[in-house]
Amino acid sequence: MLSLSSSSSFVPRGLRFATWSALAGLTANPLPVLAQPAVDIPEIIIYANQFPTEASRVGASATVLMGETMRSKGFSTVAEALRTVPGLSVNQSGGPGALTQARIRGSESNHVLVLIDDVPVNDFANGDFNFADFSLEDVERVEVIRGPQSGIYGANAHSGIISIVTRTGRGLARPQADFRVEGGSRQTAAASGSVRGAAGPFYGAFSFAHNTTDGHNISRFGSERDGSHATTTTAKVGVELTPAANIEAAFRRAARFTHFDSQPFFGPFEGLTFDSVYDFNRTENLLGRIAATWSLFDGALVQKLSASRYEERRNDDDVVNGFFRSKGQRDDFAYKATLKHNTDIVGGEQHTLALAVDRQHERLTIDSASFVFDPSAGAFWAAGAERTRTGLAGEYGVNLPFGLTLTGAVRHDWNSGFADATTWRATASQRFPSTRTRLHGSVGTGITNPNFIEQFGFFVGTFIGNPALRPERSIGWDFGVEQSFWGGRLITDVTYFGADFEDKITFGTAGGGFIATPINVPGVSPRRGVEVSARVTPVNWFTLTAAYTYTDARLADGTREIRRPEHAASGSATVRFLGGRGRATVNVVYNGKMADSWFRFPITPVELEAYTTVGGIIEYDVAPYATAFVRAENVFNARYEEVFSYRAPGSIVLVGLKLRTI
Repeated sequence: MLSLSSSSSFVPRGLRFATWSALAGLTANPLPVLAQPAVDIPEIIIYANQFPTEASRVGASATVLMGETMRSKGFSTVAEALRTVPGLSVNQSGGPGALTQARIRGSESNHVLVLIDDVPVNDFANGDFNFADFSLEDVERVEVIRGPQSGIYGANAHSGIISIVTRTGRGLARPQADFRVEGGSRQTAAASGSVRGAAGPFYGAFSFAHNTTDGHNISRFGSERDGSHATTTTAKVGVELTPAANIEAAFRRAARFTHFDSQPFFGPFEGLTFDSVYDFNRTENLLGRIAATWSLFDGALVQKLSASRYEERRNDDDVVNGFFRSKGQRDDFAYKATLKHNTDIVGGEQHTLALAVDRQHERLTIDSASFVFDPSAGAFWAAGAERTRTGLAGEYGVNLPFGLTLTGAVRHDWNSGFADATTWRATASQRFPSTRTRLHGSVGTGITNPNFIEQFGFFVGTFIGNPALRPERSIGWDFGVEQSFWGGRLITDVTYFGADFEDKITFGTAGGGFIATPINVPGVSPRRGVEVSARVTPVNWFTLTAAYTYTDARLADGTREIRRPEHAASGSATVRFLGGRGRATVNVVYNGKMADSWFRFPITPVELEAYTTVGGIIEYDVAPYATAFVRAENVFNARYEEVFSYRAPGSIVLVGLKLRTI
């Protein structure tokens, strides 16, 4: 499913998500009921500002993907759905379970902050997030906010954020449950289920998902398949202590096992993957969060206090490097107060002020076979590396009576181990109801802190850290025009974006050129591009969405950044038939040519060919409580690589059944 880069300003009131309005502690102003087809673009965007904001008033570029819509379009993972978002590119190192990275507007993958139920889940060692096998089954919604968001969220929200919210039972009039099972090509099978409901002041949700596959051979050589399996469980419970006070807790566990192929440093397979039955990756991610929210003065003051922990356990074994094991732990504590006030200076203004303080503590330990040759590094990582960050942030927003919304945010972070940082962001949204036009734009600064490996190093013989590293920083901006036609049956958005990165961290050399070390590169690394999105419903039984992104991302010396396609596009067409009991969706993704690197000595530039994949789903309601479906991925068996020497999966066909309460 593809939403617009900023949700439509002209959403009928009947489509409002009451649950999210209640969660936000606000009620949206009534919008006129217009003659237009039903669409599933939410009216409230939660993460574009420090406070939930009506979509028509959001100045930042935002896309909202609803979990139910993504599942109905035949997507099974979050990564598949993210490929349809303008300005966002996804790279998968092989097949299911393999490292899967997301980049926004030509940035690095560690420039994107990822939240799950408000918990930051970026990797400890590398700073990015692995979307591999991230099932959609427990997902309520995904918000993608593009452009620098460090002025609100701090480090890692350099080029944007991806916020994933899991299912909840809050506000349900009666219990709901659903179950899904499917199986097909390459011994692929999956099962998932969810139960949600509320009883008096209590509510809760429990979800599980399991998938397994024999996979395919990701190497260009041999025939050994690289399979994977993953299991995820999610729980969320809460209680409404009073109409103005709520306590909610969330828990999530994801465990994954994946076979992969190594890349040797020498010999005929230098820098190329080759078959090995002994290479595997095992990860376990755990997160827990508890939050208390209470409001005073009829909702004019809303306060939230939260605490969370995220743990990541990783175990890699391969024939080239031996074993690598790590354990990371991140604790976050946060308090936020949001104050609302109305004035009547120029005809009625709505003011919102949010103040937030948070503290984060991280710790990482590592054990590796290579430490046999470097006992000092082994002793350091056995004790573990630690760091803390304390942030203070504020944001002010004003809604003016002539359709203009302005926001300004500033944040200061006190860091241990490297320099403190101040970041900011400003946005504007101007609506013109008479022409059904909306202008939106934002400007701000982004920052990415050095990760643990960059700071402290790993193996003295080949790689040493650089404790003098400065955080990467940038200034970015965008400006867009959103237009609605034909009573809302066609909605388009065109957005121009740009960013200039400084102090970019990359690898230099030490020890006579034989030891790698991270350094801050001088000069400016520019990004420029255009995002185009459209949604059209010419008749009530047919919907078409499309997106196109042009990205020019370069290093300071003018060379193109690797794994960023210059041209990318996607489209999705859905047809409803037999009175809505039958539905069919076709999804098309195009990825243009990309630069990449052949990691041998010396490193050699290569170019990855463009590719197009076609997938989709056909489903039919065999009963009010049961839906049978057939879905397919890469129907025409396109052969391509998103990372050099890692072959992507071929075609796959699966059949399944969905059951639900009625």
